[in-house]
Amino acid sequence: MTHPFIEHLLKDHNKQRDFAEKLSSAENREDKEKYRQALYDALYPHIQGEDASIFDFLSGKGEEARAGALEAMQEHHVDRCLLKELMALDLDDEVFTAKAKVLQEVNDHHLDEEEEEHFPLLQSLATDAELDELFEIYETTEHEIEED
Repeated sequence: MTHPFIEHLLKDHNKQRDFAEKLSSAENREDKEKYRQALYDALYPHIQGEDASIFDFLSGKGEEARAGALEAMQEHHVDRCLLKELMALDLDDEVFTAKAKVLQEVNDHHLDEEEEEHFPLLQSLATDAELDELFEIYETTEHEIEED
């Protein structure tokens, strides 16, 4: 049985994929702005929450888990950089759609790794009580970001 925290993360991933796809194919300013903001709102707090919870936890669980956590956190850094650049771009800039597509590709790769590698590892290393605690840390971090 999948822990509710993992189920929540998977739902977040689906939202990110959906918004990134809509942004990459948006053709007018209104849709670009709407989906850019929706992707930001779905992605940025999620990244911060994962770093503070699952990747902090995994980084203390042995060499393999630590290496994977450090890689994931670097992928989050790349996501944040691309997202920041995308948010600063004018909607009519000729690189807007290209940047949106690159962010989509980079993040899709990362999401696949999380789902195929990190989440199963997390579930094998953490007790249900630890997953409950990590979920709480994740949600607290996410809400703090959303309030800023």
